[in-house]
Amino acid sequence: MTMLRRVLTFAVLAVAAHALAQPARSWNDLSPDERARAWRNYHRFEALPPGRRQGLEDRYQQFRQLPRNEQERLRRNYDTYRGLPPAAQQEFRRNYQRWKERNR
Repeated sequence: MTMLRRVLTFAVLAVAAHALAQPARSWNDLSPDERARAWRNYHRFEALPPGRRQGLEDRYQQFRQLPRNEQERLRRNYDTYRGLPPAAQQEFRRNYQRWKERNR
């Protein structure tokens, strides 16, 4: 699996993994923005078809089994992606889709 594919495969789960790397915080410790984001993510996850939810859970478990340095590398890559302006993120997604189509 190439680095690009790994980054995108784990992108959805990187936020959760990043949160696990932080000290445990209760719901009350979260800022209003963090709570809103967590609530939206929870509802998005719950709305997924069961097979899709299971796939995400499986990939998360794969991520957790990676060596710590690989997890950190993926988190850094995802943080870099999240720091890109929206237009650059969109271009990245378009390039990934083209790459994915060529490699099927």
